[in-house]
Amino acid sequence: MAKKEKLTTSQIDGVQYKRAKMWQIALSQLTGAGQMCFYMLMTYATYIGNVNYGILVAVTGVIITASRIFDGITDPICALIIERFNSKFGKIRIFMLLGWGVMALATSMMCNFAPGKLTGIGGLIFFIMCYMIYIIGYTLVGVSTSMTGNVMTDDPKQRPTISVFSTIYSYLAPMILMGVGQGVLLPMFNNEISSAYLATFNYVAMGLSLFFYLLSCIGIAPYDKPENFEGVSLTKNADEKPGLKDMWALIKDNKELQRYMIAAVSDKLAQTIGSVSVVTVMLYGIMINNYSISTIISIAAMLPGIVFAIIGARLAGKHGNKKVMVDWTWVCIILNVLYAAFLLFSDTTRITRALIPSVLFFLFTFGNNAVKMVVSTATNALRMDIVDYELYRSGRFMPASVSATYSFVDKLVSSLGATIATGMVALIGYNQVAPQASDPLTTAVKVMTVVLLIGFPILGWICTILAMKKSELSREKMVEVQRVNKERQGQGVSEEYSKQVRDERYSETLKETVEDTVTPGE
Repeated sequence: MAKKEKLTTSQIDGVQYKRAKMWQIALSQLTGAGQMCFYMLMTYATYIGNVNYGILVAVTGVIITASRIFDGITDPICALIIERFNSKFGKIRIFMLLGWGVMALATSMMCNFAPGKLTGIGGLIFFIMCYMIYIIGYTLVGVSTSMTGNVMTDDPKQRPTISVFSTIYSYLAPMILMGVGQGVLLPMFNNEISSAYLATFNYVAMGLSLFFYLLSCIGIAPYDKPENFEGVSLTKNADEKPGLKDMWALIKDNKELQRYMIAAVSDKLAQTIGSVSVVTVMLYGIMINNYSISTIISIAAMLPGIVFAIIGARLAGKHGNKKVMVDWTWVCIILNVLYAAFLLFSDTTRITRALIPSVLFFLFTFGNNAVKMVVSTATNALRMDIVDYELYRSGRFMPASVSATYSFVDKLVSSLGATIATGMVALIGYNQVAPQASDPLTTAVKVMTVVLLIGFPILGWICTILAMKKSELSREKMVEVQRVNKERQGQGVSEEYSKQVRDERYSETLKETVEDTVTPGE
């Protein structure tokens, strides 16, 4: 039994792709875990404002909500700074650790240095100042680390795996912090969220996040080099630093970015509406009459979510990110139409009390999370394709700007999620008080729950399909994009070599993957 060498993606496509080792990708995505440490700390922002500075809970909530506007504005500003920055040590690690330092300074001032020393107007101003500094640090980390995928790999089969690791860490990091915070630290402080508890939790979050960021630096280091951030010369000097004019041209002229933003942001807004706490109360507390299972189900859904993230990565690597994003969006729509019918026309109070309704509900819930994870994996990888498409279109390599543009619109639009959800439930009588788990189940409650939980996401998915209808970023188009980019940079595999490989192993290239062994004819 003779063995034939397995063709690489570079040989199949005729493009000399850049690939990273899997352990490097795994370490690089720990930046997400580091950010989640600070995110989990700032879920206590209301307590930090109230316990440490005497700020009313409602006022703290207004500050946090209003800060999303500032949060969105910082994205393009930080992106412009990062795009224009050059050093022999690269830029990702520098801005990642700088961002960590800024966040650590802000949270330490809030939790460790000033509690009990400032109250009234002084405490309010100090809290707002610290929170704004924290947002700047968080943005520096987020924008800079969004570039890792593009500089580490452009192999279409490897890129989607980046989302797999980021998904895993986004599940594990909060679990670790919650376990340490609620299981270890809180009992040490008599189960009271006090200034001492918040100060200790901040030290844990800072230390653990720094550990994650340093591990990430190890994975990123071989690729965080000046040459990996260069554009190509088309109409002007490729070494010229991007400016505001280039960022505006990116938004105005890159149709693929525009389509992506409409698709991704509409989907995000719809998902945000469906995940607001009042919807969770209405579904589990009122419709199912068992609010306690909501946490159990969300934890149990992690495993199928990770499994389908892996499946989504493999599908996206084989068929292309855009195709998988669109095809599985259709799957989401079909599944959720069936899910809506189940919730509307069944006795939901029998869920968790009777076998068949319980099984159906769990299948719909886990299945819904799973198929959405496939879409999310392909969507995240498609953003990296858009960065390469911009390089192909204009000669500008602007990963920070692409990420910041999406993030800016995403933050502004998704901040409307809670407002829309609370406005909708006000239509059925909840204009003075929020829904409670003890409220009676009415037809209006059932219909409104389904509209918020399923109806809005379906509208978001329809927007995705319409927006991506004219997108050109197919698997084949991205091969052309990468080939042209490589040839402009003097790194490409020649067309002659590509044709030779395809002629020699034509049947294997049609399948995208080659069997490891071939049995010779007898």
